[in-house]
Parts: sequence; C-alpha cells; structure tokens
Amino acid sequence: MLVCPALDHPAHRENKNMAAAAMGGRFAHAALAAAFLSGTVAHAQSEPSTEQVRALVESGQSAQAYERFCRTERDFPQRDLWCGIALVDLGRAAEAAIALERYALVNPEDARGRLELARAYYHAGDDVRARAEFEAVQAMKPPAGVQVGINRYLDSLFQRESLYRRRTLIYLEAGVGYDSNVNGGVAQADISLPVLGQVTVLDAGIERSDGFGFAAIGGQINQPVAPGFSVFGSVDAQGTFYQSENDFNLAVLNASAGAGYERGANIFALSVSYGDLRIDSDSYRRSNSVGLEWRHALSPVSSIAVVPQYARLTYTGANDVRDADLAAIAINYRRVWLINWQPALNFGVFYGDEHSRRDRPDLVRSLVGANIEFALSPSPRWALSASAGYTRSEYDAPVPLLAVTREDDYWNAGARAVYFFGGGWSGRLEYTYARNDSNLELFSFDRHTVSAKARLEFK
Repeated sequence: MLVCPALDHPAHRENKNMAAAAMGGRFAHAALAAAFLSGTVAHAQSEPSTEQVRALVESGQSAQAYERFCRTERDFPQRDLWCGIALVDLGRAAEAAIALERYALVNPEDARGRLELARAYYHAGDDVRARAEFEAVQAMKPPAGVQVGINRYLDSLFQRESLYRRRTLIYLEAGVGYDSNVNGGVAQADISLPVLGQVTVLDAGIERSDGFGFAAIGGQINQPVAPGFSVFGSVDAQGTFYQSENDFNLAVLNASAGAGYERGANIFALSVSYGDLRIDSDSYRRSNSVGLEWRHALSPVSSIAVVPQYARLTYTGANDVRDADLAAIAINYRRVWLINWQPALNFGVFYGDEHSRRDRPDLVRSLVGANIEFALSPSPRWALSASAGYTRSEYDAPVPLLAVTREDDYWNAGARAVYFFGGGWSGRLEYTYARNDSNLELFSFDRHTVSAKARLEFK
C-alpha cells in the first residue's frame, strides 16, 4: 500500500514556540493504492495465495502477510510486488527495493509496481531514484487521486533534497474566520482580586468577539554550498484584520537565516531570527533570537531533536518595562507508522526562563510545558491533524499592590483539515481553543478561533 511522507526539514523549522516540531503538512498514504485499484491498474491475479497476501497488505496487516507468505521461498504470482510492499511497511525499505526492482523489470508498464518502487526508494533514502520513479509514473497519467499523492511525495522530496539541491518556495495565503475573545479579556466585568477585593474591569478588558480576515505571504530559499552543508533564509509576513475591533489588528513579520549540516543519522542547524509584532500598525514587540538544533534519526520512521534557543525581547512605548531575555530548550520526538492512513505523532517538552532587563521580576516568568500532535492522511487529497498543549508559568515576584505572585496554567487544543486541489493549491479548515487559568482572576480567559484559508505555493 502506498504511504505518503511527512514534510519535515529541521534546518528550516521556524522558532515560533519552544516546542515546535513539525511541521509541517502531513501526507497521504495507502489511498493511492486504492485509487489505482479503482482506476486503470489491474488487481492481482486470482490465485488464492496472491489474493490473500494482497488482502492482508491492503488492510494494514503487512506483518501477518510477511510472516505467512514471504518468509519462505514459496512462490506465487506477483510475489515480489506484494512482499515488497509489505517490507516497506515493516521499515525494511532497502530489501523491499530489491524485490520491487525485480517486479518492475518484468512488468515495466505496471504503474502500481513502479509507484511502490518509488516509495521503497523514498523510504530507503535514495532520493534521486525515488524522484525518477515518481516522475515516470506521472508520465503514465495515473488517476487524479494518485497524481495528487505523487505530488505530495515530490513536495517532501523537495524538502529533503535541500542539503544538496537548491530549493526555493513562495506562498500566498488568505482566509476568513471568527475569534470569540479578540483581546484575551475576562468573561465578566466584576471580579475579585487580592487586597483590592471586588473590582470592576473596564470595557477594554472584557472579552470581545469579532470576525476577521487573514492574509500571509512568505518565501524561503536553501542553497547547498558543499557536501552535507547548506545555507538558508526565509521571510514571512501575515496580518489579521478584525471586522469591528480594529484596535486589535495584528501584523507579524519574521525573518531568519542559518546553516545546516548533515552527517549520517544526524542533522545540525544554526539559525538567527528577527521578529516584529505590531498591534493596530504600531510596533509592540521585537525579538532577536539565535537557535541550535540537533536532530538524530532513531530509525527510518522516528527521530528525536534537541533545540536550545536564546531570544532578546524588546517592547515599545509604555510596555518597555517588559523587556526581557529568554533562554529555552525543547526536546521533540517524531514517529511515523507506515500503515493505512499513515499515522504520525509529534511530541515535545520544553522549559524556558525569562530575565527582566528593567528590574521588573513581576513581569517575567519561568515556564515548562508539553505539546502533542497526531496526524492522519485518509486519502491523497486529505490531511487531518489534532493537537493539544499545556504550559505552566510561574512569575518571579508578586504583582505590585496585590502581594500575590502570578501563576498560570495555559491549555490549548486544535484541529485542522487540509484538502489538496493540485497545482499548488490547498484549502484549510482550522479550529483552536485556548484557556488560561490564573491564580489572579484578572488574567483568566478562554478563547475559540475558527478559520477557513486558501493557500497557493510556487516552487
């Protein structure tokens, strides 16, 4: 069964949060095989053993298929095809490639066999031959669903090839949405605070809901400079424009540059980044950061990354009392299963510590947390994911006048569905929920956001 890869190149990960992992978009899987079976490629011959192994493989039971039919020298029609597919699913892509090469030599016009051979090359890390086979199958004009899945594989190869091949990407994105708490305000005006007792929050601090428009543009380039070495850069700009609450319009600019090095199972990257957050067109916070990343492949389907980071945060105007330095480290784990729907798991933990540059310890914190994301690709055109996260923040000193040190528990969850139209176009539906529980009621809130976006990529 054909499983599509996940897009994940650590040298280009944006340092937008302490536990950022992946990704990345997640890609389709065995539905490509189903598309062939319903399209132009014939089913396996009706020999009982062939039908049995095919049924096991395509139902995600490759381990059983291999044990029952492939471990021995027992022969049956299309043995190399189905046992090769089973070997890829079991993470033995190099062995699978040998079997599928034999099959392709005898059946050069079998698009299914060539496609499975491309998949074996991909998982074996032979990017050159994988690209050649995928493009050969494209030339056979397969069904539309298969074509979309091949494009997603080629997109992933486009990312992986960046250490030895120039890569450029430009994207445009636009959408609309609804935000239940634009300003992160409290749910009601009357709250209770230590020392002050019952107080009434001004209207500006009470939650407001509104619809919004969204637009983004960005690009990145990667240039190899020597075997295993590459340099890269990226620029991204995005804006959120509220229908009524214009005072809370957001604009974000991020730029980064760095270098990556690959040796064996390890990838190392060093990057520097600049960020500018604007509220209602006025600069609110600027950040300058430097980050390291070490990613180690534990197996063909799993990896672990360690990401230390330092950032200098500078606020403008009356908010300059918040100026701080942040040191953080994240540890991320990724695992993909080469079965139907290609489940993919990203899990990360992180720790950070802020230090005030304005002698305001009540405005800086230490933070620790974790996040998890689970992704599925039920067809070549669809990618689905769900995520959740938690952050514990403990501030360094009591809030003036309240004589209480702030402590927050921040929870978030989200879901996303991506549909790939082809030709670089995709559509996205996204939902996020966030809740902050604080020992100071003034900082407690919850928030729902839903959006629909369209994206166009040029490569």
